[in-house]
Amino acid sequence: MIDGWHWAAAAAVAVLLTILVLLWYDNLRERPGWSTAQATKRALLGAIVIPVGFAVALFLPLWVGGALAVVLLIVIGAMALVD
Repeated sequence: MIDGWHWAAAAAVAVLLTILVLLWYDNLRERPGWSTAQATKRALLGAIVIPVGFAVALFLPLWVGGALAVVLLIVIGAMALVD
């Protein structure tokens, strides 16, 4: 059964995945020799993970969505600290 907590976890995962894709896009744009078009094309292909992550958090048990959100927070924090 999908309740409000599943929707909240799925929305949080979607937001975190969007932030992660945008950080990755920023990293791709700063690579030497990469044009903005190349970085945009690669980031758009990577943006497929956003609806997939939303669906995973929505339809799997709630602890999976929570664990995914925690992992994404750690990865985003590490990427932000590296820049």
